[in-house]
Amino acid sequence: MVGLLDELEWEQGTVHLGVGDILIAYSDGVTEPENDFGEFGESRLLEVVRRHRHLSLEAISEQVIQTLKSWIGDQEQPDDVTLVLARQR
Repeated sequence: MVGLLDELEWEQGTVHLGVGDILIAYSDGVTEPENDFGEFGESRLLEVVRRHRHLSLEAISEQVIQTLKSWIGDQEQPDDVTLVLARQR
């Protein structure tokens, strides 16, 4: 959505990551899929990343996608999934 609508204003800032910190950027296709218990949600995403933070970024991403697929079960993924992870070394 960034840059798509001219009338929107965005705040700019700086965040300093410490060694081992992980930056997570994602689309709503990661957090909004639902099952009988509700949306997958941001807190579940953060829990999966925290639980697997000792793994490679690729492995963490795979864990998020696997957990998301388990969350929605046999349902079709309703939206595109974009997940970008970066780690400060």
